[in-house]
Amino acid sequence: MGRRRNSRANVVAVFIVAAVVLVGSWIAAHRDPAPSAAIPESTPAAAVAAPTRPADAVAMTMEYAYDGDTIRARPAEPSTLLPTTDAVRVRIIGIDTPEGTPTVECGADEARAHLARLLPEGVRLWAAVEQEPQDRYGRWLLHLWTDDGRFVAGELVAAGDAVALRVPPNVAHAPLFSALQADAEAAGRGQWSACR
Repeated sequence: MGRRRNSRANVVAVFIVAAVVLVGSWIAAHRDPAPSAAIPESTPAAAVAAPTRPADAVAMTMEYAYDGDTIRARPAEPSTLLPTTDAVRVRIIGIDTPEGTPTVECGADEARAHLARLLPEGVRLWAAVEQEPQDRYGRWLLHLWTDDGRFVAGELVAAGDAVALRVPPNVAHAPLFSALQADAEAAGRGQWSACR
C-alpha cells in the first residue's frame, strides 16, 4: 500500500511539474514583447556586413535624390566607367523603394529621406558598376558608397526602407540584400511595420 501511494504521488508530482513547464512555455511564447528601442536612422555598416568600396570606384558629387533608389550625381572627372563630368541619373543596383510619383506609396518619403541623409546634396560618393552599366531608360546602374565607406543599398534594405530586387545580370549582392530584407522584415523595421 505504501509503495502504491508513493507511486501515485510520484506520478502526480511529475504531472504537476510538466503542467507548470507547459504553462510557463505558453505564457513566454504569447506574452507581449517588451517595447523595442527606436530604430536608428542609419544602420551601422558593421551590422550590415557590406562589401567594401572597390579600388576602381569612381568619385561623384551628389546632386539630388529623386526617390529612395534613384539619384542625380556628377562624376568628379571623366573615367572609363563614366566618360563625362555632366550630371547623370543613377539607379542603385539590387534594391527597390516605394514610388513617390504619381501617387506617394507608403514608405516612399521615408526611403527618400533616408537616402538624402546618407547622401546629402553636395557630398562626395563613390560608384562602381557590376555587369550591365545602363538600363533601357539610360540610367546608370551602380553600387554606391558614402565617402566614409557605407554601402548605401545595404543600409537602405537593413533599415526597412528598401526591398531586395534581383535583376540579372547585376546580382552579385542579391544574397546579402535578401538576408538584410528578411532581418528587417522579422524585426518590423521601416516599411515592414509602417506599411502593413
